[in-house]
Amino acid sequence: MHLAKFFHRPPSDDDRELMLIPGGDPIVIGVRMNREDDPDSDQYLREEFSDIDDAVTAFRRHAAELVAAGYVETDHTNYTLRDLGPDPQPKPDWQKGLDELTLLVLGSPLAEQAKQIAALRGTPAEHEPLYLLLAADHGKTAGEDFAQTLHYAEQARDALNARRAAGQTHYAWSISERDLEGEILELLSSLYLLASNQAAALAIVEHLCRTAPSHDRIRQRAELLCGFFPERREEAFDDAYQWSRFGGYDVIMLFPEYAEYVARRKAGTSAKGWRWRPATPVSDADISAAEQTLGVRLPDDYRDFLRTRGETELLVRLPESSSELRFYAPGELAAQLRNVLDFIACSEDELEEACAYFRKAYGISLKHLIPIAEPSQLSRCLLLHVEPGERYGWCFQWDHDGAWELEQKQPSFDVALKALTDGIERRDATQLAFFDL
Repeated sequence: MHLAKFFHRPPSDDDRELMLIPGGDPIVIGVRMNREDDPDSDQYLREEFSDIDDAVTAFRRHAAELVAAGYVETDHTNYTLRDLGPDPQPKPDWQKGLDELTLLVLGSPLAEQAKQIAALRGTPAEHEPLYLLLAADHGKTAGEDFAQTLHYAEQARDALNARRAAGQTHYAWSISERDLEGEILELLSSLYLLASNQAAALAIVEHLCRTAPSHDRIRQRAELLCGFFPERREEAFDDAYQWSRFGGYDVIMLFPEYAEYVARRKAGTSAKGWRWRPATPVSDADISAAEQTLGVRLPDDYRDFLRTRGETELLVRLPESSSELRFYAPGELAAQLRNVLDFIACSEDELEEACAYFRKAYGISLKHLIPIAEPSQLSRCLLLHVEPGERYGWCFQWDHDGAWELEQKQPSFDVALKALTDGIERRDATQLAFFDL
């Protein structure tokens, strides 16, 4: 996380960026912007700290020094910015107040945090997802009214989703939307767990593991499965087997069943080597909404898959290696298509050239080639062709290393899925290569 303030001193263009990077060893960095005489010497300040409180104190002091020298803090937030442009605008006081609350939450006493939370009520800040997150985090840490704390966290989630759906902006200083959403959902999951709503807590963690996986989130999912969902305990054993070398799985590995699981994995006694994660079926309404966005009807076999399994994962479990094939929810398909098209072509002219190539080489429409699943941690995907005509419903495998190439052509989704699962059972090198196994 980078927390950046930008300063402009009129009428000159001697603009400054002051940045705080929290973490194990916090850093405060000062940058001269618009530096043309010597671009390599743009950094005028760099201080490293062993304690976040000292780093925050230094950050505040350097910001105050810039203001005293005639600089005005602007409303910019992108920490990678190197040019403020003409006529930079001052940052509103409520945004400065929300910045200060963010700094307080990094380590100041709870009473100081509470005072700032109260000071921002009645200002535009109190409707921002960041404010609601910090208020909920303070409430949990301080042991305040649980219902209100949970309400703040749910409001933070709902406000962020509403702004996104409406195409409206939100203010979160220099914190990315992805990081902000992750923090909100992690807090909400922990609160649901405190409320003994283990299913809701697990649903959130599983969503994060699909959309923004990290070692901590995978471990949290494993702990929830082991502690509250014994029928799914083997999934937790999967994670411990694969990731225990990074630490944090000791409790899971103490289960007597874990030793049996390890012996079974190492012996390779599983006939299949794959299984499905529990299904999250998709409604017909969600399928129809995705089709309306895409402008086509999805093939019947894929529609049936969505109705029965939906947003799920095919788990590949071999004696010494593991992988997952994550199937997207229907609402993600249009965005995934855009991602692939943007990767294949950097401009409209290049996209038209690519479309002509795919039509000639494969007889398909590139703009109708929908990504429907991806192996974990790999820039690959399973593609479904949905242009009406002779090749409607065909499936291909795609890898970003060969962006203009399609592999493993299959005449339908069902056939493609069976080829993958049969290949895993046979330990077929071609099919296992899709999972980098």
